[in-house]
Amino acid sequence: MEFIRNSKGIAIGKLQILQNGIKRIYSLNPSRLLGWYDPASDRTVDASTGSWFGYGDQTFLLLSRTL
Repeated sequence: MEFIRNSKGIAIGKLQILQNGIKRIYSLNPSRLLGWYDPASDRTVDASTGSWFGYGDQTFLLLSRTL
């Protein structure tokens, strides 16, 4: 797990990359799963709805919705 930081070095989220390549993105306060990117299907899923968010790795767009 690694922190995602803004241009001022302040942590704004967390990123976890699993062994199978899936990327999970979390908010910080409160810490909750925002969504994930599955490279096998090349899709990003929004955790709040459980539905497909878009093609490709769009996990950082999910994080921007919480800022």
